[in-house]
Amino acid sequence: MKIRIMGTPHECDDAVKVLRLAFNVLEVSGQRRNRGDSKLVRIYVETSAPADLEADRD
Repeated sequence: MKIRIMGTPHECDDAVKVLRLAFNVLEVSGQRRNRGDSKLVRIYVETSAPADLEADRD
């Protein structure tokens, strides 16, 4: 899965920490500033489901 997160730099960092608790985080992009004079940034996170969830589908 690819997930886009938008928020303050601190919020985005915290969101990645939470995602790591639920998913296998494969890659996290650097922070990119949103357009205009926004104080928000966005990051892109690539994840996969944990192995135990994958096994439940079989």
